[in-house]
Amino acid sequence: MKYTGERFIPNSDGVEIEAEHVHRYTIISDYLKGMNVLDAGCGTGYGSLLISQLANTVVGIDISSESVEWCNERYATQENLSFIQASLESLPFEDGEFDCIVSLEVIEHVDKNIQESFLKEAKRVLNENGVLIISTPNKYIYTDKSGYHNPYHIHEFYPEEFKAFLYQEFGALKIYNQSLYAVSSISDENPTDHEVRMLKKADLDSTGKYMVAICANNVESLSVFNLNSVYKYDNPLGINISSLYTAVGEGLYSQEHKKSGILIVDETNQFSVTFDISGNEGIKQFRFDPIEDCFCICSIEEILTDGLIESSVPLNALEYHRQGFLFMNIDPQFELRGVFEQATYITLKGYFKVLSQVEVSEFVDIFYNKMMNAINASNNTES
Repeated sequence: MKYTGERFIPNSDGVEIEAEHVHRYTIISDYLKGMNVLDAGCGTGYGSLLISQLANTVVGIDISSESVEWCNERYATQENLSFIQASLESLPFEDGEFDCIVSLEVIEHVDKNIQESFLKEAKRVLNENGVLIISTPNKYIYTDKSGYHNPYHIHEFYPEEFKAFLYQEFGALKIYNQSLYAVSSISDENPTDHEVRMLKKADLDSTGKYMVAICANNVESLSVFNLNSVYKYDNPLGINISSLYTAVGEGLYSQEHKKSGILIVDETNQFSVTFDISGNEGIKQFRFDPIEDCFCICSIEEILTDGLIESSVPLNALEYHRQGFLFMNIDPQFELRGVFEQATYITLKGYFKVLSQVEVSEFVDIFYNKMMNAINASNNTES
């Protein structure tokens, strides 16, 4: 998909934009375990994929046929995730079908009539205890104060206007403010003594650049959510999309037999990713690609599955470096062998680190020096 700035594409925007988007989906997904979720205005589908790692089912909709095609090409093999083309103003679902609707940075892209239609439709397709999680820019901070006018935004909201809009259909409401400093933070607009204090200069805005609202028909449905959090974003690629390929022959893999998963990395570079492998009768071999289009260091330290693992081998690593195998190509791969006839899942854990440009240059220098030393040694032997 060509990058235009209208929708976020992982690895195409700067780390600040990535942090804002990834932070929202990451903190929200923690509360959607076992739910049936609608991602309304899914864009490039990375958020739908992230949510699907914990939710029961996820349906992503978008008005753009290009976006839906993009998502289906990349994530269609995820069993509990689907994408369809649909408009916010007329949701093609039954009454009470969803436990949660997520719509992040979407509502400002449509006019007032569609905004109101969507709100009514959202209430209709949510069940009695369902919640709507919706975010939008704070017009005062995002537009008025900055002087920047996003050409893709049709109608933005001021804080009080946004609340009044949501109260038209929902009786319970909780608002969070999201701001980007040296970190991305999401904080309750009415903080308590038990929450993290935000220390910042007095001239910085007390309200957030973005407003994240949780809406429901009753207060009890809101009580389980706490989005107060800080997202550290000094490195890019907060969304790491991994792939698991099913073997169609000895050493043969194809895009048709590919599953996608979100590789979650903590502050110590430990990762975990889970794939649904049910329905793979007679399969004895998978290929795991931790990431695409990046140089990295990766090692698999633990494999959890209800099948039987016999071996895990890196296919194209250069060498083992400190904590993992060094992959100096943009398609790192591991081959997994075992017995998976009755298996339903596989979880891979270990060490993962994307190499910065500086680190790549350092490794290139190391290998160059090794090569030159080997050549010199060979010449000395011959002479």
